This record gives sequence, structure tokens and C-alpha cells, in this order.
Amino acid sequence: MLCQQCQQRPASVHVTQIINNEKREMHLCEQCANQQQQMVNFISPFSINDFLTAFLGNNYMYSSSLKPQGKPSVCEMPVCNQCGMTYERFSKIGKLGCQNCYHVFHNILDQVLRKIHGNVFHKGKLPNRTGGDIKIKKEIEQLKSKLNQAIQAEEYEKAAVLRDQIRQLEGTMKGE
Repeated sequence: MLCQQCQQRPASVHVTQIINNEKREMHLCEQCANQQQQMVNFISPFSINDFLTAFLGNNYMYSSSLKPQGKPSVCEMPVCNQCGMTYERFSKIGKLGCQNCYHVFHNILDQVLRKIHGNVFHKGKLPNRTGGDIKIKKEIEQLKSKLNQAIQAEEYEKAAVLRDQIRQLEGTMKGE
């Protein structure tokens, strides 16, 4: 698809505006999109930064066994020793300054991820129709690894239980 404005370059930016229940779509190349952005300020009402800062807000609870829960004083807030990022600045822009910030703001990020996802570990997402087999295969691989460890440690009773579990899972995969 060619750019709707210049009709010369391929359209790589697709803008959809809905104003007064009227939908307007524009397909532009990068150069024309930059020109449009300078003439008409495309302001997105939602950004990932705004989304994250909404979770940071005043709800930050500094979690440490030695410090009381509640909003920390300015001197207690972590500051990145590499880029100088402060919690206050991070909460305003919603972006970290460098890779070290992930370590410095670890407690804060854990709390935000728990609020958003309910967990701090990514478990992935698999389609239901194929996810079952893949999950079983991964579980079998883990059990085989544990089986090898048990054999190495000469824990033969444990190895026998693991072997039976592997056989049972392989049977469910075959439809037995």
C-alpha cells in the first residue's frame, strides 16, 4: 500500500482517529507521518508510560523488614548509582534509565508487576488446543532430568517413582 499523501513510498504508519463517532484512517510513509505529526500534534490518550505511572503513583510501599510500610521519605527512596534515576523521576516518566535501574528498583517493579499481572514471573501463554501437549512434553523433560539426578545420587526409590510418572504422562500423550 502506498502512502496516501505522497503516493510514492510504501505506507508504514497507520493512524486511526475517531472523532465524534466518525472513524478516519490514514496510511502514511514515515516521512509524511513525521510532517503530519509536526503540523497536527498526534496525542495518544493512552501510553504505556502513563499506564505504568498510574500503578506507581502514591501507592508505592517500600518493602523492607527493617523499614515501616508507607511512602518512604526522600532519603529512603532508591537512586540508581549509574544513571542517577530517582524513584520520583521514574514514577513520572514510567521508564527506567539503564539496566542497573532494574536492580535498584527491584522492590518497586515487583509490586507493580504483582498489581498488573498478579505475579512477577512470566509463565507464557499457549493456545489451548496445542498447549496441553507442550506442557506435558516440558513436564516429561523436567521429570527425566530429575530422574537422571536421582540415578546419579543412587536414590533408586525416587527414580522408580519418577519413571512411573514419566510413563503415565507419555501414556496420556498417546491417548491411553
